[in-house]
Amino acid sequence: MSKMIPEAVYQHYLNELLDGDKKQCAQIVLNLIAQKISIKEIYMELFQRSMYRIGEMWEREKCSVAGEHVATKITESLIELASTSSLGDDDNGKLALITCVDKEYHELGARMVAGFLEAYGWRTIFIGSNTPQSDIQNFVREKKPDLVGISNNFYINVFRLIKLIQAIKEEFPDQEIIVGGQALAEGRDGQLSQYNNVHYITCLNGLEKYLAERHPA
Repeated sequence: MSKMIPEAVYQHYLNELLDGDKKQCAQIVLNLIAQKISIKEIYMELFQRSMYRIGEMWEREKCSVAGEHVATKITESLIELASTSSLGDDDNGKLALITCVDKEYHELGARMVAGFLEAYGWRTIFIGSNTPQSDIQNFVREKKPDLVGISNNFYINVFRLIKLIQAIKEEFPDQEIIVGGQALAEGRDGQLSQYNNVHYITCLNGLEKYLAERHPA
């Protein structure tokens, strides 16, 4: 059973994040890593939980847009810090290409997936937000990844997601693809069932289970 992050540590982290204190936030993360807290726990109970909280505060006008942006940028850097600090010598020889669909600007979830995979021994190429479909196709063609991860949060972009999956599958029918993001939440992922080897992953627990079943260490 993985170690849990104490509530007091989370509250301390959240306060420092709201204050924009990157150095203090980084120190908290490094302390947790030194205590052998799993990267999944850090991602879900620190990064994800705090950003959900800040999102709620923004909706209630208790956090400014600028404050939310600062918190996001700090979290992005800490994801890199946590994944790098957790890297071992267990390179599994597999490559994952992680991207967002065209016109998708929220990349924090995709960054977390990339960092999580790296902690599990994967090599990753993180393309990021708002990437044209043709560029993603070119990367898949050039790099021949074992896994392609696509993030899509806005429902209005689902047609771009489906178009991208179709394009990849036409050229590489056996390409393994995982999809994440809120756009397909609440049972809206049925559109993916028509494609072979395309899976909707709702959270890091789901990703961990998926990796254990499809890519056991």
